[in-house]
Amino acid sequence: MTEILTVERRDAVDYVTLNRPERLNALNQPLTDALLAYFEARRRDTECRLIVLAAAGRAFCSGADLKAGGQPDALRDGPNGDWTLRDLLKAMRACPQPIVTLVQGAAAGGGLAIVLASDIIVAGETAAFHPAFIKIGLSGSELAASWRLQRLLGQAVARDMLLTGRPMKAEEALARGLVSRLVPDDQLAAEGEAIAADLLKAAPDALRISKRTFDGTLEATSFETALELEERGQIQAIRAMRRG
Repeated sequence: MTEILTVERRDAVDYVTLNRPERLNALNQPLTDALLAYFEARRRDTECRLIVLAAAGRAFCSGADLKAGGQPDALRDGPNGDWTLRDLLKAMRACPQPIVTLVQGAAAGGGLAIVLASDIIVAGETAAFHPAFIKIGLSGSELAASWRLQRLLGQAVARDMLLTGRPMKAEEALARGLVSRLVPDDQLAAEGEAIAADLLKAAPDALRISKRTFDGTLEATSFETALELEERGQIQAIRAMRRG
């Protein structure tokens, strides 16, 4: 991978780090392309069972790199639709490995969308989740943030957040269920490793089947459909255990 995105595999876990701290890990085309290539490559990676996503410096990601406008590395898809970013978010959900994301400082705009595409979100004490779209003259609904936030926070809180552009800080994010854990910033890496150790106790195929089933039941239209999807997942898990 390029220097702007570092990947370290330890055992069956990939530790992936956004590495543009001088720009608060803002998304330019090279970083977005690198993230997309990484997650697409995990689709058939049977050695990697889990991804821990983090960022260098004092912020997770400040969104699109607006200061790169007109430069060769600026995001190219804006006027025609966020094609690369949309493909990145879809690749994150399509890869079989659960994604644990560690957030310090700002997760804004496209950075918030990346966080929301994760499976487990851990906030550092300085974390702040910014739906920055409407603040820069765009629609408050971007990159499926409204789809995810209305499910996580409820309609009233999500629409307040998206329409005002009000950032949600770490303590409120924990209280409202946007994140599952809150730790001091300097303990984020250790918390990520501890979560990885817990998840790797699962059977080899269990994490993959669980992630796929969770996404299926989230979109299910009925209780009966959810039962059917979860039963199929368990059948796959039982068969995998017997093969093992």
